[in-house]
Amino acid sequence: MGNNRRLLEWGKDALIVALSLSAVYLLSMTPLLQDSGVLELLSPKESPAPGAFTATQGGAMLPARLVISAEGGRCGVQYDKAQLEELFPPLGALLGDALASAGEARPMTEEQWRQYLTGTGIYFDFAGDVPLSALEHWLQGPGTAGLDGAARRVLLCAGQGDQVLLCWQDTDKGQFFFCPTALTQALHLNPATAAVTSNSAYFAFENPDLSQLLSPYTLVTEVAQQGVCYAVSNPLPGGGTSAVLDALAFNGQNHAPVSGGEVYLDGGDRLVVSTNGTVTYRAAWVERYPAGSTLADAVDKARALAEGTLGALCGEARLYLVSARESQGALCLRFGYLLGGCPVYLGGEGWAAEFWVTDGYITQFTLHFRSYAPNGEHTLLLPIDKAAAMLPSISQERRELIIQYRDGGGPSVSPQWAAA
Repeated sequence: MGNNRRLLEWGKDALIVALSLSAVYLLSMTPLLQDSGVLELLSPKESPAPGAFTATQGGAMLPARLVISAEGGRCGVQYDKAQLEELFPPLGALLGDALASAGEARPMTEEQWRQYLTGTGIYFDFAGDVPLSALEHWLQGPGTAGLDGAARRVLLCAGQGDQVLLCWQDTDKGQFFFCPTALTQALHLNPATAAVTSNSAYFAFENPDLSQLLSPYTLVTEVAQQGVCYAVSNPLPGGGTSAVLDALAFNGQNHAPVSGGEVYLDGGDRLVVSTNGTVTYRAAWVERYPAGSTLADAVDKARALAEGTLGALCGEARLYLVSARESQGALCLRFGYLLGGCPVYLGGEGWAAEFWVTDGYITQFTLHFRSYAPNGEHTLLLPIDKAAAMLPSISQERRELIIQYRDGGGPSVSPQWAAA
């Protein structure tokens, strides 16, 4: 009798549990609960894997220069971070669509390139040499076009009929290429360039005098005669080192002083933090920082590390990809700082970060930490034509003239004209 009563009670409990679960399920299907965010809070979270890292800034890196050309005129933008940030998102989306839908690449002459450059189109100058596959990743997500090569200068322009062409100058050999895209002039290019307000920007090759002094694709715009000066500091003291260790998922428990800094050991991997703000890493366990199987993957992973470390502590500066080159069976990726769209030549090498990728893993890197803040001072800059005339090395070699900051480790930097 007792056993029957116990079975009856168990049956009642099971029925109550079943009804409760059914009620919870039915409630979870209601729009009110689905929209409330409660389900997301209750769902299990995936723990980050050791060595996982993500970029702190999404999307593509800003170009250093933009030129928008239409029948109504031409607008060139450089040395103006705020305006670049305003203009680039919709134009970058068009470039991403063009890269994703790019057809077969074909060579063209420099004369054709210049004709396209001065017609209706959108010109992007990324300051460094960006692999086209990586640029497609930045702008479009995982790409399928898979264009080869790298480029600093990229152009969307009007082709025959309603066609929009993607053009670029290859970094390695300096050759020019074009390919058709799925974009059209009527739906994409013309609306994007229709509202252009001319500011009389031009390229050096369009000016008879400057074409004898400067590299032909030097962009000439009306820039402010007063350049901003910046105070410079090492951001690692006072908590910066801990932030970097966290960003790198590096265990900071095992460390010891060394000449000029501190060494951290984690599973045999070695991270040295120098007192001057330089951080170096050498892998013993090579699988700590996977870099993927493609060039675009490697650029993305290295960029994520750079943004999560240097990018988080560099103040008013931002990062750009300087180069991505094969060397001795490995891939070398370099990133630099930009201040207000002007490159910073750092130390004796110029770059801020260098990553080495071997067999799909980041095996070593060097990071130069600097933080920049306006100090309230300004410096006068000559107009570009007068600056070119005063630099004899420019006229002899026809090099590009740009505004640059040189950071030799001092407490401040000032803009100056420099031959690139």
